[in-house]
Amino acid sequence: MPRQPLRARIEAAFSHWARFVIRRRWAAIVAVSALTLGLAAQVPRLEFDNSNEAFLHEDDPERIRYDQFRERFDPDDRVVMVLHPPEIFDLDFLERLRVLQEDVEATVPYTEEVTSLINARNTWGRGDELVVEDLLEDWPENEADLAALRERVMSNPLYRNILISENGRYTTVTIKPFTYSPNVDEGDVLGGFVADDASPAEAARPPFLTDEEGREIVAALMKVIDRNRSEEMEIYVVGGAVFDYTFTETMQKDATAFMSLALAVIALFLLILFRRLAGLLMPVCVVVASMISSIGIMVLLGIPYSVTLNMLPAFLLTVGVCDSVHLLVVVYQRIAAGDSRHDAIVFALGHSGLAIAMTSVTTACGLMSFVFADLKPIAQLGVIAPIGVMLAMVYSLVLLPALLAVAPHRRRAGDLHLGRRSALDRFLASVGDAATGHPGRVLAGTAVILLVGLGGVLRVRFSHNGLRWFPEDDPVYIASTLVDREFKGASTMEVLINTGEENGLHAPDTLQRIERVMQRAGQLEVDGKPVNKAVSIVDVVKETNQALNANDSSFYALPGNRQLIAQELLLFENSGSDDLEELTDSQFQTARMTLRTPWVDAMQYPALFDQIRTSLRDIMGDTATFELTGGAMLFTKIFQGVIHSLVRSYLFAFLVITPLLVLLIGNWRQGLAAMIPNVIPVYLVLGFMGWAGIPIDVSTLLIGGIVLGVAVDDTIHFMHKFNRYYQQSGDPRFAVNETLATTGTAMLFTTLVLTFGFVVYTAAYLKNVQWFGLLAGTATVTAFLADVVLGPALMVLVTRPAQPAQRNVTS
Repeated sequence: MPRQPLRARIEAAFSHWARFVIRRRWAAIVAVSALTLGLAAQVPRLEFDNSNEAFLHEDDPERIRYDQFRERFDPDDRVVMVLHPPEIFDLDFLERLRVLQEDVEATVPYTEEVTSLINARNTWGRGDELVVEDLLEDWPENEADLAALRERVMSNPLYRNILISENGRYTTVTIKPFTYSPNVDEGDVLGGFVADDASPAEAARPPFLTDEEGREIVAALMKVIDRNRSEEMEIYVVGGAVFDYTFTETMQKDATAFMSLALAVIALFLLILFRRLAGLLMPVCVVVASMISSIGIMVLLGIPYSVTLNMLPAFLLTVGVCDSVHLLVVVYQRIAAGDSRHDAIVFALGHSGLAIAMTSVTTACGLMSFVFADLKPIAQLGVIAPIGVMLAMVYSLVLLPALLAVAPHRRRAGDLHLGRRSALDRFLASVGDAATGHPGRVLAGTAVILLVGLGGVLRVRFSHNGLRWFPEDDPVYIASTLVDREFKGASTMEVLINTGEENGLHAPDTLQRIERVMQRAGQLEVDGKPVNKAVSIVDVVKETNQALNANDSSFYALPGNRQLIAQELLLFENSGSDDLEELTDSQFQTARMTLRTPWVDAMQYPALFDQIRTSLRDIMGDTATFELTGGAMLFTKIFQGVIHSLVRSYLFAFLVITPLLVLLIGNWRQGLAAMIPNVIPVYLVLGFMGWAGIPIDVSTLLIGGIVLGVAVDDTIHFMHKFNRYYQQSGDPRFAVNETLATTGTAMLFTTLVLTFGFVVYTAAYLKNVQWFGLLAGTATVTAFLADVVLGPALMVLVTRPAQPAQRNVTS
């Protein structure tokens, strides 16, 4: 007896599997339910992380540099309230400001220090004595005192654009959070501190303040603002923790809405297709169970929920239901044709099991392309999303047949539509006939479309600007824009200047060089906006020098004597202020220079960094080494990661999916031709993005890998049926006609489910998620059209007519 072809043996194995599940249907249901419940128990432990550093892997050089900076100096992650009263230098307002600050200090957790006009550093001299005290150590009592206070504040360069805006209309309250989390054992914390020359790899460090603790700060601060808000005084709040808090609150609301809308879409199409309650409930049980299990595994793997992973639950629901649709369509067709329930299940798995497995594998491979991304959340998506897709496949091949085996099925007149060709089947078949009858015209039309799309592809730009994701009326957007406008910069960049020797910062020449770098930096621009100012140890020395020279503003300058600089710094240290700890190390070897920069797209920063590096090299020479870090540097690294991740993910997806498709089809010419309709949607979406002005960022770069993986699903189902009918008939045109007449409806319905499953994201609050939904939905429709129009034309061109084995074709 001749050996069966590999495809036939695999299909027979799926039929045997169906019989196995049917015999052990209750055991299968109990096992899957127990697994789902066990993983569901992990879901409440799901963590959220939307911080900038969370975009980078722990071993990323920029992340390591930033973490080392946070260990040596206070981090740059302040939370800032901006107050806009009718008049700042007013006794009533100052009293309200004091009450507000005391409220923050008393009720906001994890707060190390709160700074405002109440307690801003006021350095002055009294004879030979240096006095460093709170600005309002002596409370003003009359208009003369207020006028003197105004003069003192507005004339201090360290206050302008930090404590008060240049126009004197806005003032700030700055909350400095803990650097490290207090929610660890004391022994663990103490054990984390290591010598200055030790690297992070040599010893464990105490954990930084967590994102959850940062959100607790913002949540408590919002309550303080509500208690102190009035019609006369506007209050805005900005900072990295505020972004994280808003992202997380938005994601939690959107995730619930996405899943609800996705389930509603799935339910609607399942009812339309199957017209029975069981045809709705069983697939929903399968996809919900697989989705919950995926999130449970996500928790076990320590993957936090982030804005990049916000699309995962609804995506898994919509992708997972496609497996069930293809299986159920065949089951109900066979039941309508007269098969018993068990025979219909066995036939369905033997008929569609291989295609379901291959579509799941190719979708998973498309998603796995993200695992090599430079950006950590995208790499994590490349881990958990393929797991979710494969779980959906396993549940579809285990739980769904078991549910079908225990659920009662009765033939109904309404089921006959699944057993005969409908008007939709005939229409899809006619589309295939037109394509196979005029393949040259189809290719010519496709070429024209691709040529039009090329103009858009060439206009595509990269971006990383989280502020643009928010609606313009969002409080975060308003507050950040306000700070950028009134305080000349809502972002920061840090420069560490290492003199290479202890007390190197006592050298007048070194400080003078740093001062020149600060002055030149203040003259730079980024995206047409000026860099605000730089702050460093130079300001403390100049401030102290002025105070010790009878508070004469003409002495607001650097002394030219090394011993005098050392003496002034010692006096400042002994004054009780610990502000030097934020500006230099204890050996006075390394200086920290903080630049306030405007909030712009990350793609604009590299040019600024190059200018600053050039200034540092030109001015510092060989007197010191330097490195750049801080929030703006993280933005830039994320921006670069977007570009690298895009190239890697698209290339990986193409190189993995193409051989899989060729292997499934068993013919390299057909396999390569079948990939063309799957690549075109990615190309056209890029063209649409270019024409519409939608940038490639950390959300939209996911489109290519996802669409390539999902689009191949329809191609696999099409080619699975096409080859079966071609082997039976020897006629490629006939094979296309029969394929679309029998499988076209299922392909259409799965496309609609996917499309509307993606479209639900257009209801999201954040624009980047809306863009993702629009683009993914558009790509899915484009992929279906390419499969039913371009795909048939290509199959006719690459498949030679053969002697028909038989012409009496059955599905």
